[in-house]
Amino acid sequence: MSQPSSSRSPFRDGFAVLWHDPVLVAAELTWRSCFGLSALGLAIISAALFLDSIKISPSDELLLSTLQPQVIHGVVRHIFRGTFTRFVWEQAVVVIGLMLLWSLAATAGRAATLRRLVALFSADEEPETITWQFGSVFMLQLLRAMWSLIALAAMTVSLVIGIIMSASHRPALAGLFLAFGIGMAWAFGLVLSWFFGLAPLFCIRSNAKPPEALVQAVDFCSRQAGRLFGLGLGFLTLRLSWAGALFLVLLSPLKLSGQLGARWVMLIMAIIALLYFAGADLLYLARLGAYASLAEEDAHPVQTVEETMPVEPSPPSETAPIVGLS
Repeated sequence: MSQPSSSRSPFRDGFAVLWHDPVLVAAELTWRSCFGLSALGLAIISAALFLDSIKISPSDELLLSTLQPQVIHGVVRHIFRGTFTRFVWEQAVVVIGLMLLWSLAATAGRAATLRRLVALFSADEEPETITWQFGSVFMLQLLRAMWSLIALAAMTVSLVIGIIMSASHRPALAGLFLAFGIGMAWAFGLVLSWFFGLAPLFCIRSNAKPPEALVQAVDFCSRQAGRLFGLGLGFLTLRLSWAGALFLVLLSPLKLSGQLGARWVMLIMAIIALLYFAGADLLYLARLGAYASLAEEDAHPVQTVEETMPVEPSPPSETAPIVGLS
């Protein structure tokens, strides 16, 4: 698997990793599951603390029991008065904590998987010592998380401004923010997040610092743009197919709501959702393996037989040149 050949297919190599080294699969699923459970726990604790801080008086309960929309609207505004600022600060702390937690978990998981992938696809019989590069990978993961939040904030601001402009009867500005603003924020966020996600591969392969790794990632993409586009399209097709199939399976337990209780239906749907996330993580790991295979092939291009054969000099002509023809 580590020897390059003219018939190497990075797409096939990416899936071969899943069969060749099951430890990588276990490591990928473990660190993603740990982060997911930790993030879910933090979100539940944050929501519980916020709801616990809200005080409802007996008069508010009496007014809510009337079930009149206008009365309920006024009571809800009274209950949540003065809590919006505290809610925003609490969510900001949670988001920053999740960003740091993601960066740490992604650094540990990605450094381990990429280190193993680089060793698997190395063309050298005795590759050099591959370092972990925790600091460089952590910086890239942190920048990726920060940029994703910036792109999401820009999309949210564009959406809010677009809605305000639409309510103010300014269709041109509303269309500009809703289409151009959201589209540009999404495009720039997606592209830069992709480069930040690819750069750790070159941190591990070349022992490069974050700026050097980003430069190498850009150069690699410029040389292998066509093949990277093909790989991305192939894995995107598989991801969409997997999402569509699991979405149909996710809705199937709803037909059993009459025979089973609501808790059992929710439990089955949760298991199906976990199965989808596991499959998506495996597809991402296969894509990383394909990138590692293509990067090794790019660093050690395979020469064809015609290129490796020595060029024989042409024999001298037996006919002497005619000089001074009059």
